[in-house]
Amino acid sequence: MTKNKVYKLHVSKNSKNLNLQVQASTAAHAAAQAEDICRALNATSYTLHYQENEATKLCTLFKKLAFSLYDSKICEPWEHSFSNNVPCLYVFNQRYYVRTLILKYLDIPREGIIARPSCICKSCINPYHFSYRFGKNSKLTGGDLKMLLAFMGQGSGVSQAAKALKVHRSTIYRKLKNEHLSVGSENYRPCSN
Repeated sequence: MTKNKVYKLHVSKNSKNLNLQVQASTAAHAAAQAEDICRALNATSYTLHYQENEATKLCTLFKKLAFSLYDSKICEPWEHSFSNNVPCLYVFNQRYYVRTLILKYLDIPREGIIARPSCICKSCINPYHFSYRFGKNSKLTGGDLKMLLAFMGQGSGVSQAAKALKVHRSTIYRKLKNEHLSVGSENYRPCSN
């Protein structure tokens, strides 16, 4: 078994710099990790050096991802910063949500995908415990949306529909913004007399 070498990764983004410790078995593995880390942080450039650097919680997170040190049977609760009860960390004077960072590091297309823990531990960051959802959390399910469209098709008001679905009026307006409601049957055309 080969011993891991320690590298210093210097990452830059918008004239801000960050030094991270990277452990890798080979130089190619270190370079691949550097690429993944830069993608996750949306960094503009990086340099990799053969020298030690202080290990941080971000380094530990990336090391566990690089060496697949997560166990599918064990929860990994995040014990650092939270924002809106969601695990986060601050790098480059910017907040990064840890699960989103993990998705980007693993190169899972992030467009519209949200990772939530499927286990009991709501602060879990173990990628094996992620369940993936598309789009933001919605207060209305697919069935509720059909019901909303039925309400609106019958001429009910937004306040009445919101009360029946137990949501705020603004939620109804947001949902209706992207829906096109038609009046009358599909074949209905106004007379042009």
